[in-house]
Amino acid sequence: MKAAMLGLAALVSFSGTSLSAAPPAKLADLSWLAGSWEGEGIEGAPALEGYAPAAGGQMVGHFRQLNKDGSVMFYEIITIVQDGNSLAYRLKHFNADLTGWEEKDKVVVFPLSAVGKQRWDFSGLAYERTGPNAMTASVIVHGDGGKEETLVFRFRHKGR
Repeated sequence: MKAAMLGLAALVSFSGTSLSAAPPAKLADLSWLAGSWEGEGIEGAPALEGYAPAAGGQMVGHFRQLNKDGSVMFYEIITIVQDGNSLAYRLKHFNADLTGWEEKDKVVVFPLSAVGKQRWDFSGLAYERTGPNAMTASVIVHGDGGKEETLVFRFRHKGR
């Protein structure tokens, strides 16, 4: 699993600029994300993701992935921002002790690349609303030898 996590860090170079024009979108399109989401993440271990309502042109969030034994695997701090007529998903990764994965001034950026009826693709990271209180997030990671793997996270909204 460590290889997949290193692959996730390698995604930084993959997630630069989009080759095609970004589709139009507004932060309000993702207002349904606000609140706390719990579910299954890497290898079926518990994961939690939460977002505050948009303010100041951004939606701020956090993510926590646990190991199967209940210890923390890693954290993410997230902002979804208005980027011209479109959106961008930005994040930084942290180990359990809050040491960062990315360099101090570096942020992983996923520009919005496609929008479907209930799906938002951020250049290798996708969110799909699968029900009024359910969503699936998936991210493409590059492992050893350049092998691609898609990690899937299934969440339920807590409190709705």
